[in-house]
Amino acid sequence: MAAVVDEVLAEVRDRIRRKREAGVYGPEVDAALRLPLPGGRPLFVEELDDPLPALRDALDERVEYDPRSRKPLVGPFITVARRLVMGLVRWWIAATGERQERVDRLTFRALMDLRDRPNPGFDERLRHLEGEWSRFRRDLVAADLHSVYFQARFGGDEPVIRAQSERFLDLFRGRHRVLDLGSGRGTFLQLMRDHGVGAYGVDLDERMTSAARARGLEVVAGDAVEHLEGLEEGSVDGLYARHLAEHILPGELVTILRLCRRVLAPGAPVVFVTPNPRTLSVGAHTFWLDPGHLRPIPAELFRFYLEVEGFEDVELVTFEPTEGPKLVETGDDAMRANVRLLNEALFGDRDYAVIGRMPYLAGGPSSRGLGGPAPGAPLHPRGT
Repeated sequence: MAAVVDEVLAEVRDRIRRKREAGVYGPEVDAALRLPLPGGRPLFVEELDDPLPALRDALDERVEYDPRSRKPLVGPFITVARRLVMGLVRWWIAATGERQERVDRLTFRALMDLRDRPNPGFDERLRHLEGEWSRFRRDLVAADLHSVYFQARFGGDEPVIRAQSERFLDLFRGRHRVLDLGSGRGTFLQLMRDHGVGAYGVDLDERMTSAARARGLEVVAGDAVEHLEGLEEGSVDGLYARHLAEHILPGELVTILRLCRRVLAPGAPVVFVTPNPRTLSVGAHTFWLDPGHLRPIPAELFRFYLEVEGFEDVELVTFEPTEGPKLVETGDDAMRANVRLLNEALFGDRDYAVIGRMPYLAGGPSSRGLGGPAPGAPLHPRGT
C-alpha cells in the first residue's frame, strides 16, 4: 500500500513539475504549492535542487506522537503504557545519538591525526619508489659512467668544437649575458670570453663545471630547468645549447623553450645544436655512441617547437659533413644523381642548428640596430 502511495505521489509531483515549467501555474498557485502541510514541510518542493536548506529543515522537524488511547476502560492503561515505552525509546535514542556523536568526533580527530602524522609504511614505500625511479634514470643514461673519460673518447676535439661554435659567433656579438645550457667543458664560454661577449654556463655534471671553473669561466652546477625557473624575466640576452636537447625528453625540451621565452630579452637569439638524424650514419649509429642520448630530434620537428612556442625568424642550418669515403659517382646522369642522393642520406652533415629570436616589443628598436646579423640573415652551413 505504501509503495502505491509513493508511486501516486511521484506521478503527481512529475505532472506538477511539468506544468510549473510550462508556466501553466501562476505565482499564486506556485506559492500555495510551497506552503507547508500540516505537521511537515511543503510537499512539492524539490529538495535535491538545494539540499543544504532541506537538510536543515529535516533535522529541525519534530516527529510528534500522540500516545493517548480513546478506548473505553483500558484506554488510560494503554496511554500509560505507550508513554512509558516512548520514554524508554527516547532515552535509548538519545543515548545512542550521544554515543554516535562521540564516535564521530573521535573518528574525525583520528583522521586529522593520521593526515598530519607520518606513516612509516607509506614513507618507506615512497622512499623505495623514489629510489627505484632514480636508479632507473641513472641506468637509462649510464649516469655512473665517468664523463671525463667519455668526453676524451667520444666528445670530439676541443678545437673542432670551437670551430663549429664560431659559425654562431656573430649572433652573440655585443651581448652581455649569454647563457650556455649544458656548457660541458666550457668551449663555447671560452670562445665568448675571447671575443668580449659576456657569457656563463650551466651544467649538471659537477666534474665538467669544476674543470670549467679551473679555467676561470663562470659556470653554475645544476639542472637547466631549475636554473631557468630561478632567473628574472628578460635577464638573459642570448642562449646557446649544444647537444643538450637529445639528452632530455620532449616535454622537458618544451618546458625549457617556454622558460627561455620568459627569461630572454626582446630580440635575443637562441641556438640549439643537435645531431642530425636525417644523416643515416648519424641516426642509426653515431647518435647512439652516447648512452645519455634519449632520442634523436628531426630538424623539422625542432623548428616546429621553436615556432609554436613563439620564437621568430626560425631557420635551420646543417654543418659538419661526415668524414670518410663516400660512394663514387659513376654511370649515366641518372645513376650519378641517385649516388649523390644516397651519399647525402648516408654521409650528410652530422649536426644541425635551429636558430630563432625572441620577438621585439611593440614599438621597440629594430633588430638591425643592436648588432649582429639581421633576423633571417642566412648562416653559411659550411663556413668557419
